[in-house]
Amino acid sequence: MKKINNIFLLAIFAFGILTLFRSPVLADGYTPYGPHIPEDTGLADAVLFNIVAVSAYISGLGFIGVSKFLSNKIA
Repeated sequence: MKKINNIFLLAIFAFGILTLFRSPVLADGYTPYGPHIPEDTGLADAVLFNIVAVSAYISGLGFIGVSKFLSNKIA
């Protein structure tokens, strides 16, 4: 159990360090060219897919957990 806690704390520490040392990248700074106009990538449509995928995954884990619980109760 202590090893899991250490891995969890290490992950939080790494995330904190990476968040602390990131610098913003501004695409609309001073350049001799025109302003940056981002291309439409369709990521807004992918957000709905991600929500459905995560909820399906979590509900699947729930179904597996309930079936294991009921299997242990019956046996």
